[in-house]
Amino acid sequence: MKLRIHGNSLRLRLNRSDVEQFRKNGICADVIRFGPASQLTYSLETSSSWREMEARYNQDCIRVLLPLEMAEKWASSDQVSLSLERDANSGPSLLVEKDFQCLHSDERNLSEDADSFPSPSADDQGK
Repeated sequence: MKLRIHGNSLRLRLNRSDVEQFRKNGICADVIRFGPASQLTYSLETSSSWREMEARYNQDCIRVLLPLEMAEKWASSDQVSLSLERDANSGPSLLVEKDFQCLHSDERNLSEDADSFPSPSADDQGK
């Protein structure tokens, strides 16, 4: 799972393995380590008790929370993304999306790209 923070927005990009883990377990998490005693954890989680998409930050952990029905529909379909636009005072804007293969891969990123979803634009490349 990839995390991108830009301004007042968060974007999570999940490859096929991440989406499958999220679909089965209701959570997908990763960690950025800044040394032996410091790390930032980020996760995508689902629960039937949540009514809307939201993000929470507490004790070096960013949690993006999805309602169960929304999460199930996204994870088990061809739907590419989920988003929530917010103003700066009510929390970050959110984008959760499936990570697609690069159309112009080189040898450096082929192993990373192998578990990505096939790019929908790849069909257009031969036309």
